[in-house]
Amino acid sequence: AGARLRETNTTTTEMGDASVEVKDSRPVIYVTGFGPFPSHAVNASQLAVDGLANFNLEEELGVKLVTETMKVEYNYVQKTIPQRWANLKPKLTVHVGVSGQAETLTLEQLAHNAGYNRQDNCGCMPGSGLCIPDGDQVIHSGIRMDLISRNINKNTGLNLPCVKSTDAGRFLCDFIYYLSLKEDRNRSAFIHVPTLNRFSAKDISAAVAAAIKEMYKQVVERDMQEGKEELNGVSVKTKCDDMP
Repeated sequence: AGARLRETNTTTTEMGDASVEVKDSRPVIYVTGFGPFPSHAVNASQLAVDGLANFNLEEELGVKLVTETMKVEYNYVQKTIPQRWANLKPKLTVHVGVSGQAETLTLEQLAHNAGYNRQDNCGCMPGSGLCIPDGDQVIHSGIRMDLISRNINKNTGLNLPCVKSTDAGRFLCDFIYYLSLKEDRNRSAFIHVPTLNRFSAKDISAAVAAAIKEMYKQVVERDMQEGKEELNGVSVKTKCDDMP
């Protein structure tokens, strides 16, 4: 099955006989899960992302939530992710994947460029096991996963505790994360979720939603701080230029 992109970034309003397209100006949060692969006939990440619609993220954060189920294929992911960044211009991108080793919600701090020697659903692997030739060995997200874990673990309403990790697994999860970090490391995150025999899809979705809220808060705070610094820089430059 192909990827399913769910977004409504534009709405159409009827005005007499004319149809006028109204652009949705809200910031975009782009979230992906993965479809099935041999060891996971039902992918918990796909169900977790599908369930985000029940948590009012758009209303609470004032954003447009765009979700997509990705094929477990290197070539498809490598082609699609740069396109999504270019077209959606997301304020935040969060990739979600399942891990049989994860016992709880796991926030990945970084992604690797090399070591992709596991075949995808098409039986393919990246050339030389690399995500991007001549790319950095690792890219760290500018989002502080330790702070997010701490805040989530204070939320007694969640059934999943949260931990930080520095090993996204050298498969499609690590691969897709590296591609997004390459686009903008300060707006990219990855969440590993446990399998459905550990927690329900609803509980996993609730924890993912909580993590997204915390991540978005960090992104907004960073943007505000950078805006202030830029404004201060302009002010200083203007004053210097005006000096006799």
